[in-house]
Order: sequence, then structure tokens, then C-alpha cells
Amino acid sequence: RCIATGESGDADCMIRFVIGPDGAVVPDLSEKLPGRGLWVSASRDALAEATRKRAFSRAAKQKVTVREDLAEAIEAMLVASIQSLIGLARRAGAAIAGHAKVEDALRHRKAVLLLEAADGAGDAREKLRRLSDGLPSAALLTRSELGAAFDREQTVHAAILAAGDHSKGLTVRLRREFARLAGFRGEISRLGLENNG
Repeated sequence: RCIATGESGDADCMIRFVIGPDGAVVPDLSEKLPGRGLWVSASRDALAEATRKRAFSRAAKQKVTVREDLAEAIEAMLVASIQSLIGLARRAGAAIAGHAKVEDALRHRKAVLLLEAADGAGDAREKLRRLSDGLPSAALLTRSELGAAFDREQTVHAAILAAGDHSKGLTVRLRREFARLAGFRGEISRLGLENNG
């Protein structure tokens, strides 16, 4: 249950926090830190509301400190998590980058998730989306952020491939992180996280 809005929801759409020994609010994206979890909907607005209403203190039943740049820190953590997951997929041979490679994978139905830079050219992105035939896609990272996942300066088009059972788990985790990042970077529909059901 979100401590900011009071609404219950799927944990995949929320971020867990714990209170550190010093009374600081600590984001726990991996949901493994010890302590009682305080859940907030994965959005900049919900986080601002939780801070404004002092919901962390009330839920923890103690005085806590919330860093001023908490939303920015969470956004950066989500980007790093996504880059790490893409890097894992790349090292396992389940992630490719480059327009020609992605187009070929889409044509041969090898891709399970289309990744595009949010600041990439709209016409090229639209062409690949049409070719993807309803495949889930995400366009929330910048060219440089997506490039970093491939050890490149910039990447505009990438895809996660169907490459055995391990790619299914990676794809699920990637889609979850992209859905949570969308709450910090704008509306899902505007930024291109489609078919993420």
C-alpha cells in the first residue's frame, strides 16, 4: 500500500524504502534491505506527496530525514539498474544494438523487447515500431544512457532477443524497471512504453 496515496497496488509499480540506522529514508529498489518496508507508488508526484505529507515519518513511527534530491537519486538508480540488466543480456548474447541488427531481428521475430532512445529520430523509431507488430517497446533512456549499456558512446536502437529461459527473466525485470522509471520521466504513453501489460 502506497504511504502517499493510500492506494493498494502491485509491488511492480512501487518502490520500497527502509529507514536507515541514522533515520534517513533509503530507497530499496532490489527489495532486499532489512527492516520494515515503506512503499510508495513509482512516480515523482507520489514521492513528492509522501515527503510533503511527512508520510515516511508517520509510517515509520519515528522522525526521519528525507534527502532533497531523493527523486533524482531514484531516477538515477533506476537508469543504472536498467543499464546493468541490458549489460547482462548483452553479455549473454541476448541484446543487440544498431538499426540494421534490430530491423533484422524484428523481421525474423527474434526480438522480445524493443529499446529506443527517447531522443532518437522519430521517423526511424516509428519505422521500427511498425515493423515490431505490437512487440513491447520502451523509449525512456537517452542515446548516451542506452549507449552506456552497450559500452558505446551512443545507441538509438536496441533489442532484447528471445534467447532461452534466462532472457525471459531479464525481459520481465527490464519491463518492470522501465515501468517504474516512467513515473520519474513522464507519461508511459508519451515516452513509448507500450504493451507493457
